[in-house]
Amino acid sequence: LLCIILISVVFHVIREARVNYGVLEECGIPVVEPTLFLGSEPNLHNTVLHLADIEHRQDMELGGEMLNEIMEFQGEKWKQIRTFLSPLFTTSKIRQMSGVVAECAEEFVNDLKRECGTNGIGRVKIHCRERFTTCLIDMFVRTTFGIKIEDGKNPENKFSRSFREMLHEEHEYNWLFTSTLSFPFLQKLSPVYDQEPGKYIERTLENAIKSRIVSGSSSTKDFLDLLGDFWKRIEAGEFKQLGITQTTVVAQGVLFIVGGYETTSYVLSHLFWSMANHPEIQERMFLELQAALEKNPSHSIDHELINDTNIPFILACINETLRLYPSVYRPERICTKDWSYNGLSFKKGTPVMLASWAANRNPKYYPDEPEKFKPERFLPKNKGKLEPYAFTSFGFGPRSCIGMRFAYESMKLFVCNIVNNFKIELRADTELKYKPASPISIAINPLYLDFIPRRK
Repeated sequence: LLCIILISVVFHVIREARVNYGVLEECGIPVVEPTLFLGSEPNLHNTVLHLADIEHRQDMELGGEMLNEIMEFQGEKWKQIRTFLSPLFTTSKIRQMSGVVAECAEEFVNDLKRECGTNGIGRVKIHCRERFTTCLIDMFVRTTFGIKIEDGKNPENKFSRSFREMLHEEHEYNWLFTSTLSFPFLQKLSPVYDQEPGKYIERTLENAIKSRIVSGSSSTKDFLDLLGDFWKRIEAGEFKQLGITQTTVVAQGVLFIVGGYETTSYVLSHLFWSMANHPEIQERMFLELQAALEKNPSHSIDHELINDTNIPFILACINETLRLYPSVYRPERICTKDWSYNGLSFKKGTPVMLASWAANRNPKYYPDEPEKFKPERFLPKNKGKLEPYAFTSFGFGPRSCIGMRFAYESMKLFVCNIVNNFKIELRADTELKYKPASPISIAINPLYLDFIPRRK
């Protein structure tokens, strides 16, 4: 066992090292199935990830039936799920959900203002991950299920705490989990997530779906209505041949919340940290926002105001953060049949991984100091200079992020509300440090920043 562990660690280090600015590589050792790495060459991302033969994700032991359903969509099962959920992300639905997001962002800002007014020091210390996670979980539940979490603003409310415990947010992964990255058969010994808090979340969402079925559809036909319709069709015997069950339905609710708050809180934390390091960028964002507010008939931060043409620099700051700090560091797919490309052949079942961090910092496509925070790269005047497949943060092809437009809507509303009301400063204890061996998305240690109310 010790030999296996040592080999696993060495192989994992070598494997991760080889993706840095690499091209197409196939690597492995006798006890490990070869892995195809799409390094940082955009033409490979474009070619390979759009192939019908590179389809579903690699299965993982996440820690229970419901959690495994999040990752186990393959072939027709995945297509059916995707087709069923796609109506949630139409332009009209995003506009509809935008009002709830704006309301949550305003509440978040008002809470911070009250804290600044009562603590006697005129500023508030923010634990970015904890505060954003709590707020965003509440926001995603309100937009998708139409319900408010009891004590939703308290980081210790049971629902938010269950998500943190399920994802091991307050712990670091040990050597055994690291070994599973190279030896997937060990995942049974070290599941990715914690099953017990997952059961509480599953029960809560299942009850919400059943309650909506009993009470009837809402006037807006929201996400909960979609899940309820799906639930009833499964009860009637549909989709049995695809292995779609009521657990599959609940897993969609969990996936939407986790995929939403986890990545959004990560991006916001990095963006505000970058803003604190660049006060001149903060000020430029603020001035752009004031000009947009003057032109907006409602003079408020809403769906109309955050149009890309109104706040191009703020959007550029969000995109630059997504480029520098992709939350999912190694998106995976699986080759569904033997395949060849440019003289290289690989077998059915070969995992395909994208080195997002390296791809987004490739100096060939970001020649102007790719490691530095420079939002100007993404301004409209520079759009023609960008290689779209060198920006990997939302993935490519049929498996690209279904919630990308909603993610942008949420981030723009939260960022605009913060920029309009606060300046952000570094603290003596501010440190951006990553946790090792996170399974899917990158995790950070507590990141502290000071939020100081603006005097307008």
